[in-house]
Order: sequence, then structure tokens, then C-alpha cells
Amino acid sequence: MSSSIGRKLMKIAMAAVMPAVLVLMMFPTGIKAQEKGQIVRVGWFESPFNTTDELGRRSGYSYDYQQKIAAYTGWTYEYVEGSWSDLLEMLKDGRIDLLSDVSFTEERAEKMLFSALPMGAEQYYLYAQETNNDISVEDYSTFQGKRIGANKGSVQIGYFNEWAEANGVKAELIELSGTEEENILELKRGKIDLYLSLDGFFESSGVKPVCRIGTSDFYFAVSNDRPQLLTELNSALSRIQNEDQYYNENLYQKYLHSAGLNRYLSTEESTWLSRHGVIRVGYQDNYLAFCAKDPKTGELTGALKDYLIVASDCLENAHIDFEAVCYPSSGDAIAALRKGEVDCVFPANLTPYDGEVSNVFITPALMRTDMSAIVREGEQYDFAKKDRITVAVNKDNPNYDMFLLDHFPDWLATYYENTEECLKAIAGRNADCLLISNYRYNNISNTCRKYHLTTWSTGVGMDYCFAVNRSDTILYSILSKITSLVPASTVNASLTYYFTEDAKISTEEFLKQNFLLVFGGFAMILALLIVLARSIAAGRKEKEVQKKEPAEEDFRIFDDLPISVSVYHVTHAEHSRLYDAEVIYANRMFSELGQRPRQEVIGKKVRELYPHLDEIWYEDVRRAAYEGEVVERDHTDSLSGRAYHFTVRQIVRPGYCVVTYAESMPKE
Repeated sequence: MSSSIGRKLMKIAMAAVMPAVLVLMMFPTGIKAQEKGQIVRVGWFESPFNTTDELGRRSGYSYDYQQKIAAYTGWTYEYVEGSWSDLLEMLKDGRIDLLSDVSFTEERAEKMLFSALPMGAEQYYLYAQETNNDISVEDYSTFQGKRIGANKGSVQIGYFNEWAEANGVKAELIELSGTEEENILELKRGKIDLYLSLDGFFESSGVKPVCRIGTSDFYFAVSNDRPQLLTELNSALSRIQNEDQYYNENLYQKYLHSAGLNRYLSTEESTWLSRHGVIRVGYQDNYLAFCAKDPKTGELTGALKDYLIVASDCLENAHIDFEAVCYPSSGDAIAALRKGEVDCVFPANLTPYDGEVSNVFITPALMRTDMSAIVREGEQYDFAKKDRITVAVNKDNPNYDMFLLDHFPDWLATYYENTEECLKAIAGRNADCLLISNYRYNNISNTCRKYHLTTWSTGVGMDYCFAVNRSDTILYSILSKITSLVPASTVNASLTYYFTEDAKISTEEFLKQNFLLVFGGFAMILALLIVLARSIAAGRKEKEVQKKEPAEEDFRIFDDLPISVSVYHVTHAEHSRLYDAEVIYANRMFSELGQRPRQEVIGKKVRELYPHLDEIWYEDVRRAAYEGEVVERDHTDSLSGRAYHFTVRQIVRPGYCVVTYAESMPKE
């Protein structure tokens, strides 16, 4: 059981409560406005702008925006449902007060009021049947004479006409009056060759975007009968966009962006891939959580492995086969790229200029990490004040050379064979620090403790990308598309998983190297448990023992043991048949692992401290405390994801138990 859980939950609770407290303190007038509850009739049209799920919960681009506006205006919304075109007429007639996703035209401006700032920008695409490979953005002549369907009277028709004129395309424009689904059906039936619509406005299999023809801003529109709403709306929009200049873009990515053309390989890219075949990826060994060669299987492991699995099938019209090739260092991998042994290399971190000098292109980032400096204990607080800093660097790693030039050009680099030698240099005062990814720290944590080293946050992040030869422009295009399609959540989950796995491996290596010490420690713990139980039983008469409840001081013998020890009194939870447990004692290692002083947990109930804890934990301590069983179990903390091995046994008398735990090691 991790003692950090209570602290995490407290932080979550405080994060939820504090914004409300601050609003009460800082914006009393805003609260009064909300109490007045000014009613605003707002148009609701089912789409990515306004969505209602099966439970009746609302969401969407417009809905989120309107709730943000209400936080500054105190408005209360009354939702009026209808099609967008019907709602536009209702706005003109004053039957609703507010409508979202309205493009500006001079004609409309005579009949409604537009917000001073746009609520976003929409992109217009030409869509074709997915099997149609004859029309390609790489050759505008393939658009000649095609039948283009578009919503009747839509503003995107004007953008298409401008695009067609600019690119010398002569096509037949057919105005449609059906719904999006009906218009897409016309495309699938072959009644039209291309359909003009917004990015992300519909989901339909068998249809693909082939060309983006323009983009335009869209606005909130207010009824002419409610000019005072426009003043409040403009003020709220100004505050929102000043607070977060990317607010509109973030909503677009969340609700509207469908990755457009990036989901599909172009005709040229498809042809290249079919001729080239497998894409060979060179990677650096021993670089978890990012990448490494599995010592048991010889195969790639790490976040790169998961990335390539997802990337292989992320495109709508192609499957990509990847072959991972291991190299001792990133420098060796780059050398192999130049020789043509591989098609791309990971990880690479170069500026566009450095890439040009090295004759490679650098793709958008696959992964990103915060960077820390490993420094001597006691120096981390004043490290930034040093006049001169010498940084230890692994040789043959151009990523770190360029990172230093970009972010710490005044630091003096000194080179060593490997990370171990760098750490020795810091401990011996031949260097001041070593830069390392936060995801890589587990790999060296034991060595850092050995040399009395700790971390200092640089406040700077590093991007990890693919590098490709500058002659491979089509491969660069394919890999760049993939980086926009593999979800960031997938990458972050993989990095977290392999960061944990790296910690397990480090722990396993430590135990292998210190087997006798560890074995002796466990034997000592078991012996002390027995001695303690016997000494209490033998030193007091049974009657006296029954009268006196065990207290914290009875277990001080466990204070300095190198493993977490805690003692509990197991009882029924108040007003419930569920079991609970009061913390009677916790040793120093318990506090160190959980990062919470034991004084904060002693005397508290476990259900209060750790409300997320699985019920099986309570069943385990009940069996030990009342039935005298020795219970052992592997347990995973549902919040942190860390795995522990528990041993629970009765101590002193029925109703009390002692728990020892340590992080689990991977099995051979």
C-alpha cells in the first residue's frame, strides 16, 4: 500500500475546491450575475458542435465554449433544438438569442450581430470515394471536368470557386439541399465525383479527403433584438482568448479535427511504399523507457515498440511493416543511416539547421520528455547560481551535444565512455552534472544513491524524432503523417509503463548483486517478528495483555528495518459490515516509500487514508488478524500502477496484524 495515495487524493480534492474558493474571493460580481440567471436562448444543432450522448449529457465545441462564456457572464442557457439552417432563420426572427458556427457575410450582417472575435476557424475539404485513386492533389488536372457537390448557399462554394480559378480547374458545381448523410450517399452512388464539406463534420466509411481548398473564421451570432448580449459576449471572448491564446485551436483538435489528408497516403506515397516495402528503423540500445534490445528475446522493447505497432495500421489506406535494427549508440545509428543500412533513426533531436548540416530531415516529435540534471546531493538548491558548469556527456550522442548548444551554450562539455563513468566524474568533482531524461532516471537511480547524487530540474524538455536522409522526401512525408495519427495518450502510457518496467529491472539487478544482504534482511525481519510476538506474550500475564491495547511504542524495534512495516487493528467499519483497519504503527521505510510522515497516518483509519484501496486488501488483513493465516499476495496500486508483494500475519493477539511490503520484481 503506497502512502503517496492519500497525498495525491488530497491534491485532487484541493484542485477541485480551490478554483471555487478563488472565484468567491476574487469575482463576487460574477457570482451575483449568475444568481440573476439571465436567460439566453441558444440554438442546438446535433453535430460535433453540439452533441448529446445516450445518457442525455451535452458536450461539443459550441457547448464547451458557451459554458466557458457563462463562467464570465453568468448566463443561463435555454436550448432550442433544430437544424442549423432552421436555427439561422430563428435567429433572424428573434426567436433565439445566440447561435454558434456562423460564417460572416455582408448579407447576414444586416440581419444579425457578429462577435468581435471568431470562435474558431473551419477547414474545407473535397472528399472522394475511398477507392478513387484517379484524383490526386499532386496533379490538379485530375480535377478537370469533375462533378463537385456542395451544400446549397454555403459559404464554402465561394472558397471553392477561388481555389478552382487559382489552380486552373474547370469543374461542374452541383448544389445539394440534403443532409450531410444524404449528400455523402450521392457521392458513394457516383452521382457526384467529389463532395465539398467541413473537416470533421461527418464520419463515414468509404470516403476520404483528397484536397483542402480553403479555411475561414466562424463566429457567434446574436439576435438584433439583444444587443446587450453582444457586449457581454465580446468581453467574455476577449478574456477567454487572452487567458489562453490556443483555446480555439484546442477545441478544434478536440471536436473537429479528423486528421484530414494525413489519414491517407497519396498516390505517390502509396507507390513508393509498395516498391520499397519494409521500413527499417535504427534505434539506440539500452535507452528505456524509449527503446532497447530485449536481452531475452533480442527484439525491440520500450515505447518505440508500442509506437511502431500502432503506426503500422494508423493509416486508412495502407499497412506499413517496420523492421527494428539495434545499434549501441545514436551516433552508430546515424552512421548506419548514412550508409543506407536503415531508412530512419530514433531517437533524434536536431534543429532544422543541425539537420541540414548533418544531411538529414527531422520529423515532428514522436515523444517528448522533461530533462533533469544529475548533481551532487546538497548542491541542487544552488546549482543554478554556479558561475561555471561542467556537464558530463556520453560520447557518440549528438542529441545531447545539440541540446546543450540550444539550451545551455555556456556549459562546458566533457566526454566519457558511458553513463557510469559520467556519474563517477560528478561524484569525484570532475564534472558538475549529467543531463538525462526523466524517463531514464530509474535506470541509474541505484548508482545515484551509491554516489550520493540527486536530480535538479532544468525546466527544459527534449523532443525525440525520426531522422531520415534528405534524399528520402517521400519517406519523410509518410513518417510525418504517422506522427500526427498516433495518439499522444498512447505514447505517454507506453513511456509510463516502460519507465516502471525499467525500475523493476533496476531493482532486480540490485537484488542479484546484493542477494546475501537482501536475503539476510528478510530473515532478520521474520526473526524479529517472532521475537516480538513471543516477548510480548512471555513478558506479561495473559490477563494484563488482554487489558492493555498494543501501542506504537511496542513496535519501535521495527523503526530502522530496510523494508516497509506497518501494524493494524482490524475492526468493522462504522455503521457497516465492511472491515476497516486503524494504523497502529508505521516504520521509517513505510514513510519513505509513501512520502508521508508516519505521524500523519498513525491512529487513522485505512478507508479514510486510502479510499481507492481494493476490498481484497481488507479481506487479507481480516484473514490474518482473526484467522491467523499468513497471507501473501501481489498487489497493484490502482492510482500509481506500482506493483507490490504483501505479506500479512497476525501479531500480538487476534484482531491485530503486521504488513510488510516491497515492490515486486519481474519474474525470470
